Amino acid sequence: MRFIHAADIHLDSPLRGLEAYPGAPAERLRVATRQAFDRVVDLCLEERVDFLIIAGDLFDTEVKDFHAALAAAEQLRKLDRAGIPVYLILGNHDSREEMTRHVPWPANVTLFDHKQPQTVKHRTLPVALHGMSYPKREVTENLVPSYPAPVAGCFNIGLLHTNAGGNSQHAAYAPCSVEELVAKGYDYWALGHVHDFAMLHERPHVVYSGNTQGRHARETGRKGCLLVTVDELSSGHELREVEFRETDLVRWFRETIPLQPDDDADALLDAGRDRLREVVAAADGRLAAVRLEFTGRCAVHEQLAKDASRQQLVTNLRALASDFGDVWIEKIKFHTQSPLDLNALRERHDLIGQLLRDIGVLANDPQSLIALTETKDLAAKVAAELTQDDDGSDKFDLDDPARHVGWLRDAEALLLSHLV
Repeated sequence: MRFIHAADIHLDSPLRGLEAYPGAPAERLRVATRQAFDRVVDLCLEERVDFLIIAGDLFDTEVKDFHAALAAAEQLRKLDRAGIPVYLILGNHDSREEMTRHVPWPANVTLFDHKQPQTVKHRTLPVALHGMSYPKREVTENLVPSYPAPVAGCFNIGLLHTNAGGNSQHAAYAPCSVEELVAKGYDYWALGHVHDFAMLHERPHVVYSGNTQGRHARETGRKGCLLVTVDELSSGHELREVEFRETDLVRWFRETIPLQPDDDADALLDAGRDRLREVVAAADGRLAAVRLEFTGRCAVHEQLAKDASRQQLVTNLRALASDFGDVWIEKIKFHTQSPLDLNALRERHDLIGQLLRDIGVLANDPQSLIALTETKDLAAKVAAELTQDDDGSDKFDLDDPARHVGWLRDAEALLLSHLV
């Protein structure tokens, strides 16, 4: 017996903010989630699996563009024609409350109830599946205690969209512990919500498949689904293998490149070129969406402190992408520092020493720093350009003390580049 476990497909995820990046392959990024789902379906057909599990968040949010629902239904109808059942739960993004429009599910789709966990048996195999859809977006209670007991003589699978073990990178929806899941007595837990493949426990298996397509710079690395093989023995069922299968068409990379004290602009460009070469190899023929972050104490820091020379370096780095084919540099960040000995400069009995000491006092008291600045007027002026976080969500906060300290350090670097 074999089945596919997929989750967090997020069909037609909006990918906000692409208009802020001239030259972004916007259309390829927009259709990537749908094409990744097509690959999941194709894999089911190629491997002739017995069924497909989708552990929540097939859709990214309410189906406003009904074409997404029709496209999903058509893909699942291919599985219906091949006699492959689909077992589906709704997650926080496509909960019953969010999905106000009816999706024309084909006959092979079993959508689990949103009122309480239920058990569904495979029509021909000794398999019992237990699951519950989200009734609303924010499910904060532990659902595991209400899940049914395992069915004797069957391979028992639990479908759950959850933050198991308290992953700090994801909202604490349907929180539970790995120990609770293991104690339930199921043979396999097909989890959704966390976007990275993770094997939390083996025998019984408690597994996140991760999402099928990375959507921004915080969702890096391989993305896909799981092909699970189960052997039927005289003594029962034994899970033989959980195999990760890639489905992503765009692969995201977030590359930190350390620079050395003597590194100048040419050395920075050489380091960027070398890293892009490695990224292209790792992308394995996919579009590589890359964020480059340069760090370290380095000679080029003085140039980076000046807007014109920094922009020229950014332009030169972006031009490198054309040497490697299917590469898009999403963003370039500089977290470099002066190679100067700041501690020694801070001890000087002159204007420079006093300036650095005053900056240090402000940096250690961010609230007093905020009080010195007029962020309301600034916020109104730059709201359109500076409202989005790394993942495209609207999280940019001009009252964030960390941002003010960062700006202060940038000003320190700029002043030092002129004064020293």
